[in-house]
Amino acid sequence: MTTLFIAFKLLWKRKLINITLILQILFSIIMLAQLFVFIVDHLDNMRAVNELPIKETLVLSVFDYYTMEYATQQIQSSPQVDFVGRVYMSNLSCNNVPCNLAIYNEGIISRYSPELRNGSWLSDFPPVKENTIPAVISGDIGLKVGDTIDTYLSNGKTYRITVVGILKKPTQYLYPSGSASPEYFTAKSVISQEPVVIICDKDFGDTSVFEPLVGKEFSKNIFIFLKSDEAEADVNSIVKAFNKYGEITPMASLVSTYNKNTNTMIRYGIIMFVIFLSLAVTSVLSNNVIQNLHNRRLFTVCYLLGMNWKKGAMIEICRVAILIFITMALSLIAGKFGLLMLQWMTPMRAYLFYGIVFLYIVVMFTAVGAGFLIKLMSEDISGSLKDLQQGE
Repeated sequence: MTTLFIAFKLLWKRKLINITLILQILFSIIMLAQLFVFIVDHLDNMRAVNELPIKETLVLSVFDYYTMEYATQQIQSSPQVDFVGRVYMSNLSCNNVPCNLAIYNEGIISRYSPELRNGSWLSDFPPVKENTIPAVISGDIGLKVGDTIDTYLSNGKTYRITVVGILKKPTQYLYPSGSASPEYFTAKSVISQEPVVIICDKDFGDTSVFEPLVGKEFSKNIFIFLKSDEAEADVNSIVKAFNKYGEITPMASLVSTYNKNTNTMIRYGIIMFVIFLSLAVTSVLSNNVIQNLHNRRLFTVCYLLGMNWKKGAMIEICRVAILIFITMALSLIAGKFGLLMLQWMTPMRAYLFYGIVFLYIVVMFTAVGAGFLIKLMSEDISGSLKDLQQGE
C-alpha cells in the first residue's frame, strides 16, 4: 500500500506534465487509428478491386438524356462489343437484416466472380427448389448454403430465394452506386461492403419492379466488355465512339485512380501519425529523464534511510503501470465516443487494434524507465551519492 501511495505522490507532484504527456500519447493513438483503418480498408478493397473484370472492360456513366435501354442497345450492336453488363440495385430485408439488392445480367455474371466462402457462383449453381430464386449472399445475413427464405422489397413485394453461395468476409462485391468524370472515377465507387443479396436478372424476372421504387433505374453505369481482338486495337478510338452516350472510363483507370487516391491517404496518415508520435516520444523522453533523475536522488536518500533498491524499483514500476492504465482507459473511452474509427473495423480488428495500442503504450512508457531501473539496481551506491552531492 505504501508503494502505491508513493507512486501516486510522484505522479501528483508532476500532474500537469503527466496530463500533457497522456494527452499527447492519446492524440498519437487517434492518428494511429486513422492510419490503421486506411491500411486495412485498402487491403480489403484491393481484394475486391482485383476481382473486378479489369481486362477488356470499360465503364460508361450514361447521360441523363439517354435511357439505359437505348444506350445498352446501341452499344451492344457494335461489332467491337462482346457483352454489355448491367446491375440493377435496390434494397430489401433478408432474415430481418437490411440488405442491398444487386441484380446482375448475364454479361456481368459471365465476366465477374467474387470470392466465396462456400457454395457456388451464379454461373454454375446447383439445382434449386422450384419457385425460388438462386442467390449469393453475404455472410453477415446469417444464412447457410441451401437455406430458403422470403425477402421483402421496400415496395412490399416478396421474393423467395435459395442460398447457393456465401461471399467471403469481409464482404466485397460489385455495386456501381457512384460515378464521376474519368479523372476522378475510382473503383471504390463500384464496390460495396454492405450486406447483400445477389441474383441473376433472368431468375428475378421483370426488372421494371425497380422503377416504382426510384422513378428510374438506380444505376446509370453500364459495363462494356470488349472482344479480345478489339481490346488489342486502339482503345481511344473505341472510347471516342461510345462517349456520346456518357462519360466512359476504362476499368483499369478506375483501379489506378483508386490506388493513387488510397496511397495518398495512407501517406498523409503516416505523416500525421509520425508528427504526433514524434511529439509524444519527445514528451515521454524529456518527462522520463527528468522524473528518473528525481527518482534516483529520492531513492538514494530512501536507501540511506533503510529502504532497499527493490522497493524503489517497485515504486517506479507502479508509477509507470498507473500511467499505462490511465492512458489505456482513456483510449477505450475515446473508442466508445467514436474518436478511434472503430465503426470502420470488424470486432476482431477492433480487438487487434486495442492490442496494438496496449503494446504501443507499454513501449512508450517503459523504454526509458527500464534503463533507469537496470542502472538503479546495478550501480554502486557511491555513484548515486556523488550525483546526490553534485559530484563531490
